[in-house]
Amino acid sequence: MRFRDADRDEIGRVLAAFHGDLLDSAWGRAHERLLVGCGEDGRIRVALRLRSLPGALDGRAVRIAHLTDAFPVDGSPGADEATALKEEALRQVRESGHALAIEIAKVAGESPRLQGFRALPCSEAACRTHLPVAWPKEPPWLRAGEEAPGRVPGLRPGRPVDIDALAGIHAQEIASQRLRVDRPRDLWDRIVLARDLRSSTDGALDPFWVIDRGAGVEAYVLLRTERPTLRWCEHGTRPGSEGLLADLFWCALGWARSRGLQRIEGWRLPEVLTVQPLYPTSDRQRKTDVVMLMPLDPKAPFPDLAREGDCRLWELDGFRDDPPPGAASAG
Repeated sequence: MRFRDADRDEIGRVLAAFHGDLLDSAWGRAHERLLVGCGEDGRIRVALRLRSLPGALDGRAVRIAHLTDAFPVDGSPGADEATALKEEALRQVRESGHALAIEIAKVAGESPRLQGFRALPCSEAACRTHLPVAWPKEPPWLRAGEEAPGRVPGLRPGRPVDIDALAGIHAQEIASQRLRVDRPRDLWDRIVLARDLRSSTDGALDPFWVIDRGAGVEAYVLLRTERPTLRWCEHGTRPGSEGLLADLFWCALGWARSRGLQRIEGWRLPEVLTVQPLYPTSDRQRKTDVVMLMPLDPKAPFPDLAREGDCRLWELDGFRDDPPPGAASAG
């Protein structure tokens, strides 16, 4: 087999196949759409992806529309075209019974083109994989440069058969939030499919680990390699098993070091890191990928969501997703 960089046309075909498979999944067919805007000649000029997500606000079931940024398809559309497409998307989701709309501001403080969106409280955390001196809380196997298999009891790669256990853990994690996005089984299947497709299309190696000591999955973590960073996408534990997140963090740290990655970062790292602390970690308000919310009923007040714990959204729900189909080849 020979290897080379794909040209622009090939990039477009790969991305189209990748996202076509996602849109044609059971979840995609029921909950995802690609809305396009055309010029007078009928050619597509701009597009955006719409997701319909189940959720709840203050105990009431709601449908939440997630709008991606509008992206060019044929040439470079003007700002007015992108704005008009987003306005049409909002009109459609409002008429179809969605209560809330969410979009992601790429940069904090970025003024949205459409009025009515407000930023939700959201933070991020990060740590360096190497410190100037050895950190005394590191387990001996990690200081010796060994990796976790065989050192952490019950650690193994996650498998599709574990999805029901993960779904139950995650549902418990978010149950107390005032605003939440629920994650039914077909959305979990879509998440696993996206990771598998990413691995098959660009060779990505994204760790997915669980700790299972004989009574079922007690803790899990899903990670994503974005050189020079290892992203901590999501974790969860059964009640009473929170201490296992320390083991999962040491596993991630050793894995990142052995592959030359410089940082571990994510929208949320385990509190065992950030509160105790287990390892030096920096926390800050998110500067990129800021979640923006808008009620779709013009008479509804904006929810008073002052604490991130009331409205935390997770990367795996698609709020920090792969590039839109064809985006890399547009221009």
